[in-house]
Amino acid sequence: MLLKLGFVMMALAAALTGVVIAVATQEPPRSVAARSAERQPAEPLERADPAGQPQREKQVAAQTSEEPEAAPKDQTEPEPLPDVEGEPPKPTAEDVASAHRERHYDLPDGAVLGLTVKALGIHDAPVFDSVGERALAKGVGHHPETSMPWTEAPQRNVYLAGHKLGFPGTASHLIFYRLGELGSGDEVVLKDRDGRKYRYEVSESFEADPGDSWAMGQVRNRDMLTLQTCTGPGFSKRLIVRADRV
Repeated sequence: MLLKLGFVMMALAAALTGVVIAVATQEPPRSVAARSAERQPAEPLERADPAGQPQREKQVAAQTSEEPEAAPKDQTEPEPLPDVEGEPPKPTAEDVASAHRERHYDLPDGAVLGLTVKALGIHDAPVFDSVGERALAKGVGHHPETSMPWTEAPQRNVYLAGHKLGFPGTASHLIFYRLGELGSGDEVVLKDRDGRKYRYEVSESFEADPGDSWAMGQVRNRDMLTLQTCTGPGFSKRLIVRADRV
């Protein structure tokens, strides 16, 4: 009887010990706020298309219920867009004639480069570091995801896009109307705001679909410039002209 009672007491003691160990090793509960803080993702990046200023990455502030801060009183309002509503108008005979004459441009504030293509009569056309609506309405757009002429890299692809028709009264008007006339060996020059020049010679041209983003990619051991505009029926294709650094 005593032996049986001893076994019962030993079994009871072992069970109590297991409960104590389980409680001691259990992870203490954490507050919901602490777990939420650990999993909080980094604030996303949003690409802006500022008025006449080079495009930059900017941090997007987290949304709160508080009232947003008022803009500084001396903040400059963006200049209004030119009349770029709807489809660009078809060029007149005079427009086409002007596209065959020499065209000289001023380099406005916000432009990062000037583009010269003597074979097309283009001199110092403004290039903005954006391919947004405002940039393309004011001149030529540089795709921000691609190289600049001075980018430190084993190869580069400086990718510029411009309207074939564009809008009257703007630097975009017929800017790349004659892009398809460029041939092998034609010179293309980029000039930065410090006056440094980067020279290229046309090496190839081809058509691509609008979704062919590979055209913006780099090519091993090539330091090149790419010019793009719309072409084909209903402007359903993209004309790509590539030029290599010399």
